[in-house]
Amino acid sequence: MRLNWNLFKVVCFLQMLATAFFAITAFITLFQASDIYFLFESIAFALMSSLAILALNILGSNYPDKPITGRQKSIFNWLFLLNFLLLTFLFGLVFAEYGLMRSLPHLAGQSIFSLSFELWLPFLINVSLLIFQFIILYGLYSIRRQLYINFFKNKRFEFESEAL
Repeated sequence: MRLNWNLFKVVCFLQMLATAFFAITAFITLFQASDIYFLFESIAFALMSSLAILALNILGSNYPDKPITGRQKSIFNWLFLLNFLLLTFLFGLVFAEYGLMRSLPHLAGQSIFSLSFELWLPFLINVSLLIFQFIILYGLYSIRRQLYINFFKNKRFEFESEAL
């Protein structure tokens, strides 16, 4: 397996761990705060986690030349489309954190770069989740295309093998 697919596995694993943690945290906060927002947040993070799990599953069981078929193809298509909504959700989190980061220094009369690392951490985590989600989206597109090419490149019909 090539190095880029091994790095893709690492990104999927990190995204799976982070989003599972945030999904559980949002689900617990749902019961503490009784706010419907946390229900949507826990569902969004759970879908992101399931997308990373699907990517690892496809890479492990279908790579290099087994096409995606049946139920796996249906799940892949739905999660791939939902990924665009999840990206919108992550962009919203990044912009919300950025707005908070911009308002904090104005209240304290400081510059944004003088804030402590603890205040930067949520912003950096949300940006990394967004970048990882883009990597997973591109990786899923690439692996699906690669599986399709490899399947038809290596596929031989019965009459072709008899002629050789």
